[in-house]
Amino acid sequence: MLNVIDPDAARAALRAGLLACPEPDCPGRLRIWTRARPRRVRLAGGQVLVHPDRGRCRECRVTQVLLPAWCLPRRAYGVDVVGAALLAGAQGRGCERAAAAAGVPLGTVRGWLRAVTRASGVLITQAVEVAKSYGDPDACSPRTRVDHESSPLAAAVNAVGGAAGVLHLAVAHPRRGTPNSVTGIDYLEIISSRYHRELLHARRLADPTGAIGRAGPWELINVITAGRLLTSRAG
Repeated sequence: MLNVIDPDAARAALRAGLLACPEPDCPGRLRIWTRARPRRVRLAGGQVLVHPDRGRCRECRVTQVLLPAWCLPRRAYGVDVVGAALLAGAQGRGCERAAAAAGVPLGTVRGWLRAVTRASGVLITQAVEVAKSYGDPDACSPRTRVDHESSPLAAAVNAVGGAAGVLHLAVAHPRRGTPNSVTGIDYLEIISSRYHRELLHARRLADPTGAIGRAGPWELINVITAGRLLTSRAG
């Protein structure tokens, strides 16, 4: 699975053979494949029919579904809806109020809260890794954002939220240095941009046009967790 910010741009890049395979250590490129099955996804403003593109790697032969970053794999609800429930639960409002805040059945929300609680350690680790990558290791550290009495759910939500803030700042204000006096090239910017692309590629993001700057907070969280906000295994 690949997250995409701009599905149209990602489709054009897929057709042109420009999308790299996200599988570890695979140097291959994706080629267009049959589309994934259509699915209805519930967003805050209503339902949307999604018919994702799918690519297949020329090297490892693994297929990848290109999901918009506001989608979660195998979920009928958008990440903003899920996020509203998680935030309410993290604030200690209980399952019933969290379900009411998101407009989702109680049993569904209870499953979401349990999933994030079980995987809180993994999610916090992912968030701290992203923050460290951009030079701000304390932005989402549970030791600085959450006291010792906070729940694992609150710790995880605070951590991924902090990492999303760090990522947003990195996108909005990219690192720049001083152009070389001889070549006129800003080598620091080149290195920083390449590192940024590699980090996002490792998070299974396909963003050929740099559209991540338009992504919302929960879309960024979906990217940080590589689409596994609700399916990360407990560490």
